Amino acid sequence: MKLELQTELLHRYPRFFRKPGERFVELESISNSEQLVHGGMPFDEWGVECGDGWFSLIDRLSCACENEIERLASLGVPKERWPRVAQIKEKFGSLRFYSRGSLPDDLREQILKASEEESRRTCEQCGAPKKLQSSESWRTCCDDCAKKSSDERVTEDKHLRAQLLAMLASRTE
Repeated sequence: MKLELQTELLHRYPRFFRKPGERFVELESISNSEQLVHGGMPFDEWGVECGDGWFSLIDRLSCACENEIERLASLGVPKERWPRVAQIKEKFGSLRFYSRGSLPDDLREQILKASEEESRRTCEQCGAPKKLQSSESWRTCCDDCAKKSSDERVTEDKHLRAQLLAMLASRTE
């Protein structure tokens, strides 16, 4: 996703896209036990790993998470328990939108359903209605974008990577 669109998400939803910090995790070995840990997620290294066409879907899902954070904050829940972006990427032709932290089951289910189902009907590159293209990998493209990108594979640009890392480093905790 273009840096401009990723930057827009960070500005619109600063709590959900905040820098990594300490967070509570449940310990599997001891029931009802938690530990405070520090650590980043794939998003903190790679940003949004999909095309621009899914921006509006990611925007809506991020807004729902930010609204939940506002609700939790109003209840006095510490920010270590708030949801935070973990990873946003394309996999097998659909959007994967992962978060860590406290989300109600109905909201988590809504996010999973929307991200997978709606993304399979939306071109990852331009946002137009699409059909799933199958070749050496699964992609979600409209016919026009499938034609444009059939011979083009985006290679990582070191300058773009440096800009992405600088953008991610500028977030607040």
